[in-house]
Amino acid sequence: MNCRVFSVFLFFCFTFALFISCGKIAGESTNDVEQVTVENGVAIIEFIEDFVDLGTISHGEVVSYTFSFSNTGTDALVIKNLVPDCGCTDVLLSQKVIKPGEKANIEVIFNSRGWHGSQYKSVSITSNATTPSRSITIRVNVV
Repeated sequence: MNCRVFSVFLFFCFTFALFISCGKIAGESTNDVEQVTVENGVAIIEFIEDFVDLGTISHGEVVSYTFSFSNTGTDALVIKNLVPDCGCTDVLLSQKVIKPGEKANIEVIFNSRGWHGSQYKSVSITSNATTPSRSITIRVNVV
């Protein structure tokens, strides 16, 4: 009986040591973004426009639109994640860290193969801004 209790104790100790030794929170990436010194300021993401209608396109056509935004805050803006709502949509980010007063771009690329009719494709943006979750959307009519 003592051997069984001791074995369970060792299992829990080993599991605890394994979690501690990892030194990394689940979902955290060490190479995502360069380290940014946090000041007392705030980062504010401001888009010129967050929705655009690209009109009518032919089935199978690939279209793109570049959304411009700026950091109007007083601290560096760090784009943590960009998630398109569909596998038919790709995104390209010009830079992950935007200093106060700087501008950057997010290009949204939509492949209309397999889609028909009015389509709304969004990209969710996660950052350290005062509004940490934002989205941008394109609309196209596929014929």
